Amino acid sequence: MSSLLILAACIVVPWMSGGLLKFLLVRKISRDPAARDRTLGRFRRVTLALGLITLVSATVVGALATDPDLLPSWPTLAAWFFSSLCATTFWAAMALSQRTPEEVAAMSSSEAFGRAVQTSALWVVSTGVAVALAAGVGSILPLPPAVNAITCAVLCVIGVVVLSPWLLMILGIWRVFEARIEVDGVAWRLAHLPAATPFLTHAAALPWLRTVLLSEGLLKFVPERHWRTLVHFEVSEATASRLDRTQRWVVSIALSVLVFVAAWVVGADDPKKLVASSSLAVAFTIGATWVANRQPAPRASADHSGPSLQDLAQTLRHLPPSHGQAMPRTSHKALGSALYDRLFALGHDPGPRPRK
Repeated sequence: MSSLLILAACIVVPWMSGGLLKFLLVRKISRDPAARDRTLGRFRRVTLALGLITLVSATVVGALATDPDLLPSWPTLAAWFFSSLCATTFWAAMALSQRTPEEVAAMSSSEAFGRAVQTSALWVVSTGVAVALAAGVGSILPLPPAVNAITCAVLCVIGVVVLSPWLLMILGIWRVFEARIEVDGVAWRLAHLPAATPFLTHAAALPWLRTVLLSEGLLKFVPERHWRTLVHFEVSEATASRLDRTQRWVVSIALSVLVFVAAWVVGADDPKKLVASSSLAVAFTIGATWVANRQPAPRASADHSGPSLQDLAQTLRHLPPSHGQAMPRTSHKALGSALYDRLFALGHDPGPRPRK
């Protein structure tokens, strides 16, 4: 009975919180397009931040509240299944409860629901891979406990960062396009980022998989030559050999390993706690990976392999209105203050000056 109440809460809470935030933040929305976009942007940022926090909470609570009779012979599998069901239900309900009138007109509820499920698959698959490795590696490798724990933790970080997105594309959950884009003599795959909004103009490079994720808004509303320029910029930034980028990756991986080790210590004797703590470790690893993969604005130099500032300026000018999107338009913050000043000096108008 408690499991059903938790699942019902994963549906009701997003709808109630979404309605409350709409009342508080967009109740008196301006008709001016710029002011309206700023208001929606603030609403999106707040709801995204709260949604991610409560999503993690729903995942943990779902694992701990799993009915012991669900799969009595496989308690770990039962906890992972119900935790994943709670996470997917919560994420889909949140995506549907926050849609703007423009989004409702541009994308059906069923399609938005399907995109939300596809996006939550990253969380579900990553947690499953981590739990499977935690359960299997220790029984296969005859190593001292401390060495075994660190080895398994490193493999789990690799599973979350590399194996999980690769599985999503291999299984067809995230669609891979037939076309390839060549940058500096290297062919990169293009995959669909299944955002639940049709207006998100977002590109993100995964250099460890030679893959670039493209959102629906980028493909539908931006001319091909411009989104290709944006992809070129993403790839050149992601593959740049920079000391600060290496340092961020070393720190994020080391911290993720420690978090996974702590997760297994907490859940060593209880399958429910193992899944709950592993979910927290997966959330930390995904967040740390996203931060480590972010790049500063590119510097204008003779040996810079990315697109010219003129081409990048034209691309940014052709991006459609954001309609309150919460994520940056590229994963590397293309409109950093340094790049903004250079574009403005070239005679382009990149829009409002970003905050430092």
